[in-house]
Amino acid sequence: MKPTLLLVEAPGPHRELLSLAFQSQGWQVLLAAGLESLVRVLRESPQVHLVMAPAGLLTSGASAGASGQDALGSVREALAASGAALWVEALPAEQESVRRLELPVAGFLATSLSLGSRLDAVRQALPPELLEAAGVPSLRVLVAEDDPVFRKLLQLALAPFRFEVLLAADGLEALELARRRPPGIIVADVLMPRLDGYRLCLALRQDPKLARVPVILTHATAPDELDLRMASNVGANGFVRRAQGDDELLALLLRESHAEGPLPAPLPGELSTEAHLYSMVRQLERRVGLLEQAERHARESEERYRLVVSGSYDGVWDWDVRRQTMYWSPRLLEMLGLQPEDFPGTSDAFLARVHPEDRGEVASALSQHLEQGTPYDVSFRLRHAGGGYRSCVSRGRALRDAQGRPVRMAGIIGDVTEQLRMYRETREAVRVRDEFLAVAAHELRTPLAALRLRVQGTAAALKLQHQVEPERLERALVAADRQVQRLADLVEGLLDVSQLQSHAPRLNLAEVDLTQVVRDMMTRSEEAASRAGCRLVLRESPPVVGRWDSLRLGQVVMHLLANAVKFGPGKPVELEVQGDADTALLVVRDHGIGIAPDRVDGLFRRFERAVPTRHYGGLGLGLYRLHRIVEAHGGQVSVTSTPGEGATFSVRLPCAGPPTLRA
Repeated sequence: MKPTLLLVEAPGPHRELLSLAFQSQGWQVLLAAGLESLVRVLRESPQVHLVMAPAGLLTSGASAGASGQDALGSVREALAASGAALWVEALPAEQESVRRLELPVAGFLATSLSLGSRLDAVRQALPPELLEAAGVPSLRVLVAEDDPVFRKLLQLALAPFRFEVLLAADGLEALELARRRPPGIIVADVLMPRLDGYRLCLALRQDPKLARVPVILTHATAPDELDLRMASNVGANGFVRRAQGDDELLALLLRESHAEGPLPAPLPGELSTEAHLYSMVRQLERRVGLLEQAERHARESEERYRLVVSGSYDGVWDWDVRRQTMYWSPRLLEMLGLQPEDFPGTSDAFLARVHPEDRGEVASALSQHLEQGTPYDVSFRLRHAGGGYRSCVSRGRALRDAQGRPVRMAGIIGDVTEQLRMYRETREAVRVRDEFLAVAAHELRTPLAALRLRVQGTAAALKLQHQVEPERLERALVAADRQVQRLADLVEGLLDVSQLQSHAPRLNLAEVDLTQVVRDMMTRSEEAASRAGCRLVLRESPPVVGRWDSLRLGQVVMHLLANAVKFGPGKPVELEVQGDADTALLVVRDHGIGIAPDRVDGLFRRFERAVPTRHYGGLGLGLYRLHRIVEAHGGQVSVTSTPGEGATFSVRLPCAGPPTLRA
């Protein structure tokens, strides 16, 4: 004999849902809408094992005077005659009123129970032999969901129904699983990798063996007109929003599992929504869905909440406002280098770890959220166990009782120290880039302007047929050639830096005398040094020979000489070459403005400048090129400087050449 339940409740969605849930377990369900129909069903039915009725229906009968008392008397007699157990759905405050009715109440059910919890409560109230006679529910449910948290939550929600639940992490896996073990119903998320819910449903409808399997599509947000159109096109049986408790999803699942069959199978190619619009909606829905899932998880029950905590990347905190105790997740403790015993678990201990400058703002934000409901979204610094502070952001929300008083508050704390560092570095890189572009534009315009003036002046003189002295024309052409060469050097430098950024410079190695390279570059720099009032002095140096690239070494020496002349005008520049069997040393010393100590570390970075742009020209690329060339040779470059007294650059090179090429 199967268990027989009598539901006493007015017709509506709630009664329908309970009836479907109990029928899914193989139980017989009878319905009654009031006390009179309750008595009639008990008298006419051969056997009723359990009666479920709301407290309001019973207490309203007691307040109806003599007729109500008679009705309650008939209920007592009918219950006694049938032997059915009466369970009443009541709030704690209503239970005493029900007891005064002197009805044979077997137990009470809380009105806030979820559908699964209510099913478990009824199962415990029924005799075990009746449950054995009903057997195990035969429904097989396939859940296709790429979010492991929601997949687990839905599995927990279905557990009280004792259904056989199959799990798939994406649409393609679900399709393969359905073909091996055909399910009775499928629940699929619309946004999944490899094969989304829409196309999974379409594939099922086009498979003769699976075409009549009901398919319910779900998503984190409520379906809009486009969602419903897409669901209709692919032959889905419904589209519901995943929500706390998931009673709507369970109701649709139970209803469709008892229905005659799914919607008609669509014809191939009936998915008519434009591809680009479909793709755009999927991307937007995915982003919105992720945000809503995070908010939904924070409102889950304690067991579900712990699942989220264990899988969360951010630190999670949970504050019992009444007891003034605070829980920190293992991730949050790890973020601050703490062990569980290091954190006392109080709100005061939390505030004590907040940076003193931020503590007042955090305490104020907590108070305003608890008292006024102002959103709690703050940034602050937390002290790390190893010293120093971590930059963090925190969001949270309070849970309130029926009177609106906060009883609990939970949220997350994310460590954004690394993100802030990257942001500052990116902002600094953008600033340096913009400054470089401005300097480069200026440096390129200057020789262009001088070149244009020379050419225009000469062209005007020739156009007016003035007699131009050969010496004057020669000077103009020499000056123009000098500006062209300057432009060529600038462009060559830019191209060279672009190549050096992606790979080391290519070297043409040969036996090279470093001392002779220095003498040649000094000769080429004599004119520029003379214009700056600098005297180039090479201390007596013997030949120093090694396997190097002569052209690249010349660029190194030219960069050092140009810097020394530029920043030390009117003063001598001293050069020295030393060497032994293994290493060569080039020293270039000026007596100019020197370099500030805080600028020395980044001196050899691309676009880095040790002096203000408005006072000194140049692209800021010379020392970067120099460093990359010396590095390619397996050498090192260093600088020592005292502001106001000049700077000394030292270049060390292995005489045997680059180590990688030697090997």
